[in-house]
Amino acid sequence: MLHILRNKKTAKKVWIFLAIIIIPAFTLWGFGSSGRDKRDSAPVGKIFGRTISASDFNKSLAATRTAAIMQFGDNLPKVEKYLNLESQAWERLVLLEEAKRRRVNVTDREVTEVIEKTPYFQKDSSFDNKTYVEVLRYAFRLQPRAFEEQLRQNLILGKLYKQVTDGVQVDETKIRQEWLHKNKELSIEYIAALYEELAGKIKPAEKDVAEYYEKNKESFREPDSINLEYIAADSEEQSDKIQELIEKKLSLGEISLQLSLSVLETGLFNRFTPPPELKLSRETLNTIIKLNGDPAPVAQAGQSYYAFALKEKREGLVPELSKVKDRIRETLTVRESRKMAQEEIEQCLQMLKNNEPLKKAARACKLKYGETKFFKSSDQVEGLGPGRIFWEKADKLEQGKTSEAFSDSKGSYIIKLKESKPVDEGLFKKEKSALGEQMLAQEKNKVFSNFIEETKKKAQ
Repeated sequence: MLHILRNKKTAKKVWIFLAIIIIPAFTLWGFGSSGRDKRDSAPVGKIFGRTISASDFNKSLAATRTAAIMQFGDNLPKVEKYLNLESQAWERLVLLEEAKRRRVNVTDREVTEVIEKTPYFQKDSSFDNKTYVEVLRYAFRLQPRAFEEQLRQNLILGKLYKQVTDGVQVDETKIRQEWLHKNKELSIEYIAALYEELAGKIKPAEKDVAEYYEKNKESFREPDSINLEYIAADSEEQSDKIQELIEKKLSLGEISLQLSLSVLETGLFNRFTPPPELKLSRETLNTIIKLNGDPAPVAQAGQSYYAFALKEKREGLVPELSKVKDRIRETLTVRESRKMAQEEIEQCLQMLKNNEPLKKAARACKLKYGETKFFKSSDQVEGLGPGRIFWEKADKLEQGKTSEAFSDSKGSYIIKLKESKPVDEGLFKKEKSALGEQMLAQEKNKVFSNFIEETKKKAQ
């Protein structure tokens, strides 16, 4: 069994399959870093008036981390600093409490059936306990009891999801509209006033640069810089000792003397971009800053444990005008080029109201003219970029009719619908069912996301 788990292709299949049985029907809903799996019973918050202990929270955090391992697999170390697992852990606790209030339960037999039917826990087509223990140990580093409790909770969350979303439907009209949006092909003529081409004509005056600086000084203020001191531990046993001393209100210096550990420093850094090797989440960093020099609870990052404390905080300064002149010139140039593009395209639109052909009007206005091949809303259109906005505007036009002026991130435009390619009704009938299922899943996730937000408000 062990050599099978070491095979990367097989291991990936294990991740995918187990993700199906342990991750609830909905996707991960948050984006911070993991914490420790072991704490005392000290309260860390309340949900619906019920006290949540550090132990409760860390069990929830361990479950969200297991889900993250299965969702991202080998890529987890690359994305973990962006994942707000701490926030997800709180949301998980809120949802489990809501499920309890609704009397949503999962029996031991339901948990057992899922485990017994999982192929990767089987040998010779039947459940094998040795295989089960080895998969948990080497794939997830979990004991069966911990895995089974996470699985039970996820099955409860799956039932809650089903209860909340059972009435959600998507009618055929919406399915057809979405299919047409993905598959219908159009071609257009266009006039374009592009910001980049107009920018070369613009040179902001020094007085305008200085005036902008005076009016917007605060927008240039640099973020606060902070310097953290910390103690690092490489074992859970050692981290527990550090945590015990933190709870006794000892400083990092006092803890370092008792445990013969070095106190290190990060050096000053922008509070919004902490050193990546420390994997500090936004929540953890905010906690450290709020404690104003007292050690924060031990946090785990990878295989190491850290206790941080704020040593120094420097307020961000507003740089001198000379240091931000180029940024201001660029801002003014962009703003002026957008204004110029809009004015020029509006002037051209007035000519078109006299039934001038697009090409002739573009030449008279000295603006770019072009025609496209057939394109879908998801296509890149040569000379224009992403086709979505042009497709959506053209789809509302009658053939040969001209649009009003509109803009995107690159310029201002007027378009005319040249032609609409006939729709393949046979292809729609063939793809309708799968698209409908996809849209239904998206709508259910949207409903459940709203439910999570409302439940969190009630739980406070």
